[in-house]
Amino acid sequence: MNKALSEKCELLIKNCSAIHRKYFINDKLLSLMAGLIFTSAGKEADTAKLKECSKILDKNTGLLSNLRANPRLVLLSRMALSDDPEQYLSNVSEAYKKIHRGKQLETSYMALAAMLICDLGRQEEADELVSKAEQIKSRMNKEHPVLTDSEDTSFIMFLALTDKSVDTIISDIDEAYDYLEKTCKVKVSANALQGLCEVLAISYGDTKEKCDKVVRIFNAFSEHGTKYGTDSEFIVLGSLIDVNVDTDTLVREILEAEVRLADLKGFKDAEMDRKKRMMYASMLVADVYGMQTAVIGNSLISHAMATVITKQIASAISIAVNLATMAIPEGDKKGGDKE
Repeated sequence: MNKALSEKCELLIKNCSAIHRKYFINDKLLSLMAGLIFTSAGKEADTAKLKECSKILDKNTGLLSNLRANPRLVLLSRMALSDDPEQYLSNVSEAYKKIHRGKQLETSYMALAAMLICDLGRQEEADELVSKAEQIKSRMNKEHPVLTDSEDTSFIMFLALTDKSVDTIISDIDEAYDYLEKTCKVKVSANALQGLCEVLAISYGDTKEKCDKVVRIFNAFSEHGTKYGTDSEFIVLGSLIDVNVDTDTLVREILEAEVRLADLKGFKDAEMDRKKRMMYASMLVADVYGMQTAVIGNSLISHAMATVITKQIASAISIAVNLATMAIPEGDKKGGDKE
């Protein structure tokens, strides 16, 4: 296995373990997402800094603030990685207000979208970005109402951050969806297909060539004696389209990383199935090889990796909150920092 990839695997496990020990979390997905944030930045999770940031968050936000709710651990991780956590929180709060303005319901995805704007240093453009994102969402709701929901809020903001026009973005998504469904006839869930097309719409280049590359990678797993996931896992393959490595090498690296993760606590078969491990292994491979291509910001390694992490954070929060609500009796729901 590539040495850098092996080190990434070790760092992810170390970070996830440190964060999970510090925080009471009923599902490991949130600690995994926070671990990915630190790992993508090439940093060890600093639990002391996380505790310091937790105090800053509680001091500067109201008790019922959505920033203190479901996305809390994600926000704390971003704050801990910033040079000035208090200023970062202030920037996110201002961006969040602009995203929420005029809407009846608050969602975790609005908070994630606000973080995304600030992570890429675009807070001064927040008004314009929010307006563009609303146009994109309106078009997607009109053309794909069944496939577009609140989970797309943070991801749509990533689409808005590109310099593509709204018409071009929608056209790219539609072209990719039709090509993958009707020509490539790829057998995955409709939501996974939609998610991948959104990932591809963020990057540049010929749409069909990008689709063909994803399909080659997807099919190559069968040639290596296994099946890659067809749900949220499929979306992650979009993070690999800008990686300049041949398909066979790429798949071998992913499978070797999956085996390494399977040996470690939190990723064993009893805690996570192989398809999910391959998904996270794909993220790590995109991260490592993405370092050789386009870099965006200091905390998000590459264009594609940043996109996928954002989408997965949104999915993880939704899943974790639903599981926690189902599993814990009313009156016994507790959480937060361990002293």
